[in-house]
Amino acid sequence: MAYNIQEAKELVVEAGKKLLETGLIARTWGNVSARISDTQFVITPSGRAYETLTPDDIVVVNIADCSYDGDIKPSSEKGVHADAYRLRPDENFVIHTHQIKASVVGAAGKNIDVPEKYSKLFGDCVPVADYGMPSTSKLRKAVETAYADYPNSKAILMKQHGAVVTGNSFEEAFEVVSELENLCEEKIQKAYMLYEGTPEYSYKGMLNSYIKSVGTGKMPKQIADFGESVRIGSKFEIHFKNGKSFTVDVKTAKTTSEEKLPAVAMIHSEIYKSSDVSYIKHLTASEMVAVSVAQNTILPRLDDFAQIAGTKIKSFKWDGSRAAAKMAAKAAKGNNAVLISGAGALCTGTKESDLDAVELIMSRECQTHIGSVFFGGGDSLSPLDANIMRIIYQTKYSKKAE
Repeated sequence: MAYNIQEAKELVVEAGKKLLETGLIARTWGNVSARISDTQFVITPSGRAYETLTPDDIVVVNIADCSYDGDIKPSSEKGVHADAYRLRPDENFVIHTHQIKASVVGAAGKNIDVPEKYSKLFGDCVPVADYGMPSTSKLRKAVETAYADYPNSKAILMKQHGAVVTGNSFEEAFEVVSELENLCEEKIQKAYMLYEGTPEYSYKGMLNSYIKSVGTGKMPKQIADFGESVRIGSKFEIHFKNGKSFTVDVKTAKTTSEEKLPAVAMIHSEIYKSSDVSYIKHLTASEMVAVSVAQNTILPRLDDFAQIAGTKIKSFKWDGSRAAAKMAAKAAKGNNAVLISGAGALCTGTKESDLDAVELIMSRECQTHIGSVFFGGGDSLSPLDANIMRIIYQTKYSKKAE
């Protein structure tokens, strides 16, 4: 049964905040909607932060043609929601996310045969809809086809993009989106165990297996601290995990402190000199370190990685020299991340919030690369698609995110 308009708007706001709290969405990524009649639904607005949403921000959209009421623009994926309500008259709530484990599995492009313990919630299969760039008719058509071909499935993976789930209520949709992450995590673990022929899952073992499969080397026992910094005019402040901080001249990479300045400050100096970024952060999550050990370049497998981090993430080797620092800046140019060979990555941004976004999407992209080894499938985005999305994000959506 459809919701009344006020209840629907309140539930959509509640769902957005709950999804943020549980880590299933971040920033303005994803969208939420609720049916209010046989002909209309309400949906989250385009590019607005979930933390500050109110019922007045939620937009009424017509199912038939996606036209909408008022001056607030609805989510650009409104068509995906409209098709769900049109093709599934018993469904009253739809959630689209870019959640981590579902993205990893979806990027491999293979349907999930649902284990019996999940079948009551998901049906027999969680299908993967073919790839289409975000907000395009190609993506909408791919998801529409999956809705029609798998009418009993409450969840659909969107290849290289995320997932969309439906429910007859807010409660059911949220249960589906939450359990989808558990289902996909189990799928990843089983793929690794099958690949290695082992009866036990180990995250450390999976990372080492990935490195062995695609490159050389091994996970380091210790990682040098490459620091975190912020540009302030002609200087930058760099902070290290040991508690030491320095004020450094951007141009000369020198400090007036009596303490010896770590050589890695040269990397920050060179990046600031060659770009307009104001923040730099060292990322050391284990999946990023594993990828930095095994690969020299990351080509995006997830579309929002291309948007937020860049279209080709390169690597540099650090030997403490000015030449290596210049190489780091050259590798980082035009992107918001650069791999440090064997030591994770550096991310950059013009705003502090950019660092959080890049860190999140970098983790998800690296997990996707790792997972692809064990699923034996998945491709990088085409350079054309990646570049188009990067340009659109930088000129349009990154401004909305604030």
